[in-house]
Amino acid sequence: MKFLASVVAEMKKVTWPTLSENVRDTSIVLMTGLFFAVLFGGADWVFEQGVTWLSK
Repeated sequence: MKFLASVVAEMKKVTWPTLSENVRDTSIVLMTGLFFAVLFGGADWVFEQGVTWLSK
């Protein structure tokens, strides 16, 4: 029981992010993920075209 009480006490010390901080950080993560998905998808397509051209 002492363990749970200390967990609760430590959780009260945490500075939780605001809603606007969460929205900003989430949008940054989503945009970064989208950027890299497009980048790697484009690179994959270019390499695929190159391999297809070489195999003809």
